[in-house]
Amino acid sequence: MHRKYLRWNMKAKLLVLSALFTVSSVVLVSLLSYMRYTQDFERQSAEKVQQIIEQASLNIDTYLQDLFRLSLAPYRNNSLMQALEDGETGSEIDQLDKRRLVEGFLDEMMIYPRQDIIQVFILTDEIYTSGRNPRSVDPKADFRSLDWYRKALQSQDPFFVPTHRQDLVARSDVPQVFSIVRQLRSTRNTEKVLGVIKVDANYKGVEAICAKVNMGKDGGLFIIDKNKNLIYSSVAALRPADIFEQIARQPSPGAPFCMEGGNYLINSVYLPAADWTIVAVNSVKELNRSAAQTRNFALYSAIVCSLVAIGMLSLLTGTFLRPLLNIVKLMHKVEKGHLDVRFDERRKDEIGYLGTSFNALVSQISDMLEENTQLVKEVYETKLLQKEAQINALHNQIRPHFIFNTLNMISLLMQTGDQHKAVDHINKLSSLLRNMFSWDKSIPLQREAELLDAYLSIQSSRFQGRLAYAIDIPAHLNAAMIPALLIQPVVENAVIHGCENKREKTDIRITCGTSEERLTIVVEDSGKGMDEETLSRLRQKLSEPGAQQGRQSPGGGAGIGLVNVNQRIKWNYGPEYGLEVDSSPDTGTRVAIHLPASIV
Repeated sequence: MHRKYLRWNMKAKLLVLSALFTVSSVVLVSLLSYMRYTQDFERQSAEKVQQIIEQASLNIDTYLQDLFRLSLAPYRNNSLMQALEDGETGSEIDQLDKRRLVEGFLDEMMIYPRQDIIQVFILTDEIYTSGRNPRSVDPKADFRSLDWYRKALQSQDPFFVPTHRQDLVARSDVPQVFSIVRQLRSTRNTEKVLGVIKVDANYKGVEAICAKVNMGKDGGLFIIDKNKNLIYSSVAALRPADIFEQIARQPSPGAPFCMEGGNYLINSVYLPAADWTIVAVNSVKELNRSAAQTRNFALYSAIVCSLVAIGMLSLLTGTFLRPLLNIVKLMHKVEKGHLDVRFDERRKDEIGYLGTSFNALVSQISDMLEENTQLVKEVYETKLLQKEAQINALHNQIRPHFIFNTLNMISLLMQTGDQHKAVDHINKLSSLLRNMFSWDKSIPLQREAELLDAYLSIQSSRFQGRLAYAIDIPAHLNAAMIPALLIQPVVENAVIHGCENKREKTDIRITCGTSEERLTIVVEDSGKGMDEETLSRLRQKLSEPGAQQGRQSPGGGAGIGLVNVNQRIKWNYGPEYGLEVDSSPDTGTRVAIHLPASIV
């Protein structure tokens, strides 16, 4: 029997094993069915609860909007507005009549049937108030120093003041309230602020709304503000602050949460008008009580079947999977670089074919590695040199002395009071620095011209009239895509060598034109220029193939930026493009940048 089994093909072996794994499939299906059922039920429950608390949130929001509308009541009383318009003028009797009028109006507001509104204030130069309970105004209260009062004077929009101890009153047993605050403006002159109205309310109205929501025996509802102050809670056995932190980490509706030895589903709704979070908590155990009984029965049956399947599988694993595991071990060795391993067992089935193929593949990999090692080495060295050259080019673009000089100039402008010009230079310097790190990308010629204008504008201010410039690029060439910061090093070279060493005025002109085969950008300056020997050395550097970027001889020297630009052009477009330099002593320098016309 054992010999016959060795001759079976892979299909026959898998069919036998599939029969043994049937019991395991039953277990898996039972568990997956239970999981799917509970997930769907929990999802549906979470959606239902979400709808409930969203409705509760809508009711609370409507309740708060009523308070906001109540703060508009003064505008509906012309006598009150007239009294507030008159200010604190008149005799003491007039002021007493005004107080009676204002506080009489506030008393009428307190007739409002909602018992949660406990006190209303109108604050001008005086404090006018009326409340449901007798609370006198604290004579030492300085309402002008309170944050909500200062905020009201600065904003025309009403706003919500979260949970706080009631201020401006003299009693010791000051309750916790929340408030609606609104600025009062003149109806005749809307620019004139007459005072501030403040409505204090307790949480009875909110509690009445929340009491109608039933979350089951082990669940509940609570409301908490951004400072973790508990506004309302029907959750007796849980800590709302911990649940609030869980929501902050995982705000998705119906998120699971484990606390106090139980699993719960959490739904939340944010109430922006009050900066409150309404949270509903449901016990997963209570939701899945009946499903758990069915699950336990299926699980006990599945465990028995699984034990039988595991026993049979353990007997077959040794003979069936050992050759395959041997191949896997050999593959791990190959991954670590050991290419001398071979699969030696001779078999007639699919595993034998796999072993033979594995041996052939390892041999091919070994041969290919030997053949390609030298090529990979050459490519790697080429890429490394190119990357080093690119990094050197980038470092060469960023001129520290230019940045420091510009910052010093901006500082002087700000000290002399020329704020507008200082801000303009800051924006231009910021634009230059951002784009210096995009040098390996292509940008429109128009964008390059804008960066040049920013750079030359800063330099012109720095040299105080000794540098004039003009940028003349035809509109139809604005969209031409060129490597970023391609022209800037040429212009910088013109500034450094054409203007810094010359006391007279220097002109720099940038023009652009096309022919059938080329797009040519010309940078001309009226600086000191170069003698014939210096120009010859520069042209020699530009003509050297594969010139290394960023390599500067001791003592520095002109032309490093031009060499870098020339090499970038040749890498991108080919050896037939690049820079052409002409110069004469005391006359100036002309640099022509030749690019392919196809980029237009």
